[in-house]
Amino acid sequence: MPYKWSSSPEHTQLSAQSNHQPGLRLSLSAHNALSPKGFAGFIGATAGLMAVPLLAFLGHTVLWVIAAALGSALCAIWLALKASWRRGQIREEFELWSDLAVLRRINPNGQLQEWRANPYWVEVQISKNDGPVPQYLTLRGGGRVVEIGAFLSQDERPVLATDLQLAFLNAARHS
Repeated sequence: MPYKWSSSPEHTQLSAQSNHQPGLRLSLSAHNALSPKGFAGFIGATAGLMAVPLLAFLGHTVLWVIAAALGSALCAIWLALKASWRRGQIREEFELWSDLAVLRRINPNGQLQEWRANPYWVEVQISKNDGPVPQYLTLRGGGRVVEIGAFLSQDERPVLATDLQLAFLNAARHS
């Protein structure tokens, strides 16, 4: 799963925010299937395979036209993969104390968005089909509704919703 709890959401002892150290921490990040080494290998293999048809045109003037077209296609693939990779550099950090819940979203451009609420009043909502994606997961509290785990799969969001509900119940017990 592309998210990781610091400890079990239901069995963690939560203390007040004045303790400075959150009792529970959740890190979420988008899954990138292609590592830097895999990216280089894919581009290299694609370039090699694109070069094979060029061998048939050695010595012909049409070689340069075909080479330019294949080079443009390779550049387009490289740019598309890089753009996809940048969009996948999104992270969310969730911290929970008995009296405070904080969600930080670090966007690919480095912009930080933060939401704070009293965990006693936070409501975890999952909309089966009403949101922009199936199993749309939000947190309502602190006068706002915020999305969490937008980059998770449709199957992962309900599991995260259950974990979050357990964490907030645990926080309510310790407040």
